[in-house]
This record gives sequence, structure tokens and C-alpha cells, in this order.
Amino acid sequence: MKKSSNKQLLMNKTGDEIQVALVEEGRLVELIIERPESRRSIGDIYLGRVHKVVEGLKAAFVDIGQKSDGFLHFSDVGTTNEDYRALIEDDDDDENGGVDDGDDVPQVVRSGNEPVAGTNVKPAARSGGKTPSADDQDRAEKRQSYTQMIAGKLKPNDSILVQVIKEPISSKGSRLTSDITIAGRFMVLLPFGGGQVAVSRRVIARKERSRLKKLVRSILPEGFGAIIRTVAEDQEETLLKQDLEKLLAKWTQIEEKLQDAAPPQLIFKEDTIISSVLRDSLTSDVTEIVANSQLIYKETLNYIQWAAPEMVKNVTFYQGKLPLFEGYGIAKDVESIFSRKVWLKSGGYIIIEHTEAMVVVDVNSGRYAAKREQEENSLKTNLEAAREVVRQLRLRDIGGIIVVDFIDMLDQKNAKKVYDSMKTELRNDRAKSNILPMSDFGIMQITRERIRPSLMQRMGDQCPACGGTGVVQARFTTINQIERWLRKYALQHSMKFQQLDLYVSPTVVEPLQNSDMKTELKWFLQHMLFVQVKPDESLRSDDFRFYSRKNNKDITAEYGDI
Repeated sequence: MKKSSNKQLLMNKTGDEIQVALVEEGRLVELIIERPESRRSIGDIYLGRVHKVVEGLKAAFVDIGQKSDGFLHFSDVGTTNEDYRALIEDDDDDENGGVDDGDDVPQVVRSGNEPVAGTNVKPAARSGGKTPSADDQDRAEKRQSYTQMIAGKLKPNDSILVQVIKEPISSKGSRLTSDITIAGRFMVLLPFGGGQVAVSRRVIARKERSRLKKLVRSILPEGFGAIIRTVAEDQEETLLKQDLEKLLAKWTQIEEKLQDAAPPQLIFKEDTIISSVLRDSLTSDVTEIVANSQLIYKETLNYIQWAAPEMVKNVTFYQGKLPLFEGYGIAKDVESIFSRKVWLKSGGYIIIEHTEAMVVVDVNSGRYAAKREQEENSLKTNLEAAREVVRQLRLRDIGGIIVVDFIDMLDQKNAKKVYDSMKTELRNDRAKSNILPMSDFGIMQITRERIRPSLMQRMGDQCPACGGTGVVQARFTTINQIERWLRKYALQHSMKFQQLDLYVSPTVVEPLQNSDMKTELKWFLQHMLFVQVKPDESLRSDDFRFYSRKNNKDITAEYGDI
């Protein structure tokens, strides 16, 4: 199929799984997957119960009915007292009330000096040993006062209305806020906004910014606030009113449900994955929207007829013979999500490694370049790698700390080119990120907003053989552990000629059987124990189990390894 230079949204339904792919320049750049057992929870609103308040962490743990308690930082606790609100908010709006919206979700103001993904609030600059200014000291005192005020208000067993802003990751519970927001197509409703109206900074024209703010203020009920999204630019008043009416209807439903609710309880479920993707990704440069399911096709059509009727002609129902992703040539891109190695057109490649603390990307040239061409070749490979790294971050939905080890370059101007290229590519990413210039060692550090587990974590299971490390214990190491176990067991038992069954992985049985002296005979001569080795496919190569044949009891843990 001919590749388009514009964007395409491909909606693929297979069984109970829905996959939504964003394609740019004929290549897959984002993939959103939803399964019944792992539905998205960002934006969901709960009536929670405060489990405990930990002043040292400046946070409360809130039971919202999930496996782990949600984490509610004091700076994410809303308050109707504007005086206290002003204590922690820096006035980062421009004179027109702009908000750097990225994907147009409202900013969450946080206290403290840690950089927070997804916000436009920057940490205070380090003083470098200098005495803090009077303003800095005053701000710190006000933040401390705010923290104490919140800690005093939140008590265990209190009911509190909270919203999920980050999904559970690993053993950590959801990140929560009580600053409730409801996202629409053209604006984000702030039920406790107190009449504040902000416009996305991506709306540049002053006249249009003024029109939008005046219009929304005129139709906004008292006490509510709003953030006007980029897509609202040049839209008619009727559409904005319809969007606001839908958002207010949702809030009315929330208020009604709260009247009879008992914590923990889900109060409001965010839109379906299809509506969410269309709301956040539908821009004028999306030239084709394709669905292979009649239900998804109808839902898409209904949404577009309201939100962007001029784009109805771009919506089609896929009836090709090949599966949807294969028909559009992105099936291999989907499969590549699980690959450590990603090839570059220049012949180089990048290696992506996930660790507990960060993701490390190693850039390799892949082929030898003559010395006089080395700098030029390194620059070419690094520039191509920078584009591919950003693509992979978006595609795999990788968040947190990312460290990229580029090929060494001698010219600092070339390092600046790579840094500028990376910044340019990251502007196309809806997730918020921060980037530092390349160090003298060729290392570049990036932080990217992480609001849910990466796609690899959601689509894959941890390897039962290696436990996710990528390395399994050597078979002979396991055999040495077994022999130490037997030595300890024999020392603690005076009775000879006991009968034991040893269960090990089939991969460990092989070297035991191929030794010069039959292993079972060797152990009998050494310890006066009858040991029979039996394969067990359910065991990993670094595990073993000893059973007493007399009563068929597992005795491995009683003696352990020494």
C-alpha cells in the first residue's frame, strides 16, 4: 500500500484487544493497546478513603479499591482557600494567561525542588552555596505552612474525591490528585477552578487568544474554571458551547453519584480508548482514520461528525484481505517493540536496555569508517539515532530517566547539532520531557513523563527462566549448590542410607548424567545417601527441590544452601 507523508490513525480490534496506531511518514510512532484486564485508568475519579498520612513524605495514602493504596502528595491536594493556593503556585502564565499544554492536559502544581514530568513548573534554581534571597526564604516558609495546613486537614478514614494522574507501575499504587479536571475536545473543565480561564500557549495570535478567553468566560458557570485547548483555535462558538455542555453534564452525573457513594468507589470512568485517542490526537494533519471493526467505525464516525465534520470523509471501514496493520505495512514495527536492537538506515543500530532505575540506549556505528571520515560518519549515525531514539520512546511509551550513549565525537559543534536534533524531535512528542546537553563522555540525559507502565511491560510477561535479567545461572553453579546442600544435610543427620529424590530442571540433569562417575554413585560414596535425580520442567535452571522418599515431604528449605 502506498505510504502517505501525512498522519494516519489505524484502529485495530482483535478479539477483546483494541490497538490504536498513529502512523507518520508511513512509520508507526505511537501504539496504544487496551485489554479487558488492563484498561486505562488515567482520568478516572474515585471517592477514596484516607488510609494514612505520612508527614515525612508530605503525602497521604488513599484506598481507592485498587491492589495498592494511591499516593496523594500534599501539593496535589486541592483547596478552595485561594490564599493557601497562592503559597505554592508560581505565576508562570504569560500576560495572556497562557498554558504550555503539550497534549493540553492541565498542569498540576507541585511543591518541592524535584522536577515533575507533565508540568510546566520548574524547580527553583540551586543557589550554589549562596545565601537564599528573602523571596526564596519567604516562599519556603509559605510552602512549609501549606504542608502543615494540608497535613492537619487530612485524617485517616476521611473521605476524599481524587483523580488518577498516573497509573500503578510495578508495586507502586496510582498517583492521585484532588484537583479534579474533566477533559473535552476543545477545553478542560476545572470544577473547582474559581473562574480561572487559561489558553494554550500554542495559540499564538493575541486576537484569537482574547476571543477564546472572553467567549469561554461568558458561558462558564460561576465557580468553574477552564483551560482552552489548542484545537479550539478558530472554532465557532456553537462547538465550544456544545463541548462545555457535555463536560458540565458529566460533572452533574459525578455530583449525583457522590450523594449515595461510600468509599472506596469509582465515581467517573474516563472516555473509551477510541474517544480518548480521537480527543487527543485528532488534528488537521490526520488525513486517514481507518477501523476494522463496525462498532469502532460507528463510534469514530459519531465523534467526528460532532467534533470535526469536515473530516468525516477521512473515516473509512477497512475491508482489505490482509490484517489491518499488515495492509498498512506497520506489522513489523509492532513486532519490533520487543527487540533490544533497532537497526538504522545508515547501517548503525541502537540497543535499548531496561533497568530498575532507568532506560539505557547505546548507539553503535555498526561498521568501520576510515579515520578521516570518522567524525562525519559518527555525526551522521548520531543524528539518525537521535530521531530513532525519540521514535522508540514514543512507540514503546518509555518514561522516567533515559540515558543515551552516543558515538564519541571530537567537535563540540557536532555534539550541539545532535542535541538540537533531539530537542526538535521531542517537540512532536505529546509527553512532557526535559533534556540535558551531551556531556564530554557523549552521554545525553532525558526525563520523559511516565503516567503508565511502558508498552513492553504491558504487552510482555517477565521471563520465567531469567526473572527479567536476561541472564540465567550456569548449570554447574546449581550443581555446586546442590552438593553444598547434601554436605550440610549429611553433617546434621547421623542416620546413613537415607533415600532422597532430587528434582531439577532438565537442563541440569544433562551434565549430572554425563559426568565421568555416575553422580548418584558419587554422592552415595561421599555422604552415604541414596539420591535419585529426576527432571522437572517446571523448575528453572537455578532451582532444585529435595524430597524425603520416606514421607514424600519437601525438605529443601529446612536445610537450605550454604
